[in-house]
Amino acid sequence: MPPARTFAEAPPFPPTGSAPRSSRSKRRTEAAPPYKPTHELMEDNALPSSFGTTITPNGATTDKGSWIVSMSKIPVDTVQSFCRQHCLPGSKGEAGAMGPPGVRGVEGPRGERGDRGYPGEQGPKGPKGDLGREGRAGLDGNDGVPGEPGLDGVPGRNGNDGSPGTDGKPGTDGIPGKPGVDGKDGRPGLGGPPGASGPPGVRGLPGPRGKAGTNGTPGHPGTPGICVYRYKVNGQYANASEFLIPPSIPGSGLLAPQRPIIVEEGKNVRLRCAATGHPIPTVVWSKVPGGVIPLGSWQVNYVTSHTLNITRITREHMGEYMCIASNGVPPAANQTFRLEVHFSPFIHIHQQVLGVILGSTARLECEVEAFPEPVLYWEGPGGRAIEAGDKYRVDSTDPDGYKITMRLNVTRMGSADFGQYKCYAKNSMGLVIGDFHVHERDPRLATPPPLQGGRGAGVSFGNQSPKLQSEEDLCPPQPQCPTCPANGTAHGGHVTEMRCSSAAHDWSRNLHSDGLELPNGTKWLGYPSNRTLNCKLYVVGKAVYLVYTNEALGAWMRDPMPVTEAAGEQFWVTSQHNTQVLYEYANKTAFRERSGAKEIRLPQPFVGNSHVVYNGKFFYASTSGKLVRLDLQKGDWKEMQVPSLGEKLYKGKYNSMDLNVDDNGLWVIYSLKDSNNTVVMKMDAFSPDLNAQYAWNISINNHLVGEMFIVCGVLYVVDSAEDNNSNIRFALDLYRNMVLKDVELSFTNPFGNTTMLGYNHRHKELFSWDKGNQLTYPVRYHEIDDDKAGKEDKGEPEASARVETGVDVLDSN
Repeated sequence: MPPARTFAEAPPFPPTGSAPRSSRSKRRTEAAPPYKPTHELMEDNALPSSFGTTITPNGATTDKGSWIVSMSKIPVDTVQSFCRQHCLPGSKGEAGAMGPPGVRGVEGPRGERGDRGYPGEQGPKGPKGDLGREGRAGLDGNDGVPGEPGLDGVPGRNGNDGSPGTDGKPGTDGIPGKPGVDGKDGRPGLGGPPGASGPPGVRGLPGPRGKAGTNGTPGHPGTPGICVYRYKVNGQYANASEFLIPPSIPGSGLLAPQRPIIVEEGKNVRLRCAATGHPIPTVVWSKVPGGVIPLGSWQVNYVTSHTLNITRITREHMGEYMCIASNGVPPAANQTFRLEVHFSPFIHIHQQVLGVILGSTARLECEVEAFPEPVLYWEGPGGRAIEAGDKYRVDSTDPDGYKITMRLNVTRMGSADFGQYKCYAKNSMGLVIGDFHVHERDPRLATPPPLQGGRGAGVSFGNQSPKLQSEEDLCPPQPQCPTCPANGTAHGGHVTEMRCSSAAHDWSRNLHSDGLELPNGTKWLGYPSNRTLNCKLYVVGKAVYLVYTNEALGAWMRDPMPVTEAAGEQFWVTSQHNTQVLYEYANKTAFRERSGAKEIRLPQPFVGNSHVVYNGKFFYASTSGKLVRLDLQKGDWKEMQVPSLGEKLYKGKYNSMDLNVDDNGLWVIYSLKDSNNTVVMKMDAFSPDLNAQYAWNISINNHLVGEMFIVCGVLYVVDSAEDNNSNIRFALDLYRNMVLKDVELSFTNPFGNTTMLGYNHRHKELFSWDKGNQLTYPVRYHEIDDDKAGKEDKGEPEASARVETGVDVLDSN
């Protein structure tokens, strides 16, 4: 049954003085009051009254109680207290329908000011107000801090020239000066042109006897004679089979004493010494002078055997070996073998990384082992070639067998001098490069940074000497040497070359030098007598490396008489792959780098590689067998038929003509037609028609020599263009038509194939092309006074040259 509804459950009236519900004049921000039960609302709004009666705000009275039955009425508080303790709250009922609005109550007192509401949206901009009155002037402020100076302005334009001033009045004459001091004698003027040669003077008295010349070349050992000793036994002579015969070494005369036995490192070598005699001789080998013989891990002072076996020969085996045969019957016999071990360079550097203070000197050192003797040169940062001068000091020690030390001092080190340096060693066996790194060192450091590779350590480049091995690895014994030809050249008992050593030729013997006869009775312009310089070479220096080109028959040239200063710096090159072009380079750097070449087309193709550039003109041999002159500036050219031109020259037979230039002018060397003789022709290079002045017909077989060149009018002969160590033993003075005495010059072919050799008197050097390597050889000479030249009359050539005493060794063919 639903509970009885009482007056306590009716909605209460609003409190007195509260705002009516319809009032919306202000927006309130506080939360709604918490929910309270109806009876609490009633109790809160009820006025005090007697038990069971409630007085409402409008004055009406109600009973404050609940009827249980018709006769019982219990107070509401009692019922509510009981329910709070014993009854569970019921479920909330549905909200009743809203009643009609009540009567507007009495307006309550004004409430307190509410909290500030949220700002509303911005209204439209109002009209601009009137300008206000000017304010009072403010007090003066303190001066501000001065600002930084501004940048300099752009200079203004130059003003116009002012108007010329009026001429000043002439000044009064000055006081005359004192007389000047007499001038000194002027410099002597240049010498005039040489006058015409006078008639030959009266033959002078013979001069004093000259000094004794140097010792001649030792001749070949003669065939040993046989000395037989007869002895008595019990008063009777012994049988003929028991004669005492001293030892001898058959075939030893066939071994050229000055010609070495050349062996590449790593090969096996066997030296034989076949001795005869009675009793049978004992053969002992030793290394001279006083050395030890390396045999594997052992070193011995001598070896007793008829053969000396050297397994895997190394550079340490290089030297002279002597076999001595003895049997108690004097004298003992001996034979010497000279071994040359050829190997590619090996470079050792003790200090590869080097710290140097700015402005000081850097010292670089490379220890080189090589044979044949290598060409040495340096390269600096950026790959630039280093040449000796004030900045760079380049030197090397004299070869100690096969060891050389090359040094480079770089003075006044600048920032551009730091970087990588390289030392080069190159010979016919190969090229090896060692490198350094030079960096700047701080001078403020108390101790310098540690060096990489102290003394005794360092780094190496190239192949070291092979390990020494014993004769157990030697190949089986070789058969006995066959009978050697009389003129054969033996190496270690084997005939390897059926010719005589070129060094042994004595061209002065039975030499004839006459004027070449021209066909059809044509005459020469005249015997040349206007000699500019008379000299004699006394040394040819070591080869200096410039650059390498992979060609065997190239040529490079410089003008010994340039027409301009720029031409004096230029280089010219020919290539065997293009015989119609001459390449011109502006300077040495361009020549070495082969960059910026100017190509000059030739009117006719050339042959060979023995050309010259002289006084702005290019002289060469054409394929048609003619001598061609080309003006490099104007392009004009002239050709000339060479009289009695024969086959190609020298052993190599690369050139039909060998062109040379010295202080006296242009020369042409060529082979005489249908003969082995050599012709030297003097040219008038400046004549319009390219005329020849004179030619010598010389009885020298040019096919037996390596090369020829001319210096100061003297023809020099090089024994070999292939042997690493060769000689110059013959010199013929063409002007006086006589052989010069005491000519013994060393000449090297570092790479074993010199195909071009010529003299440049402007630079005092020989230019060569050796297996693609372009080299120079510095030369030194003594000037000779013609008045003291000797007994010969220089104005009248002799019919034949002077005969000198010596040994003549003929070629086998």
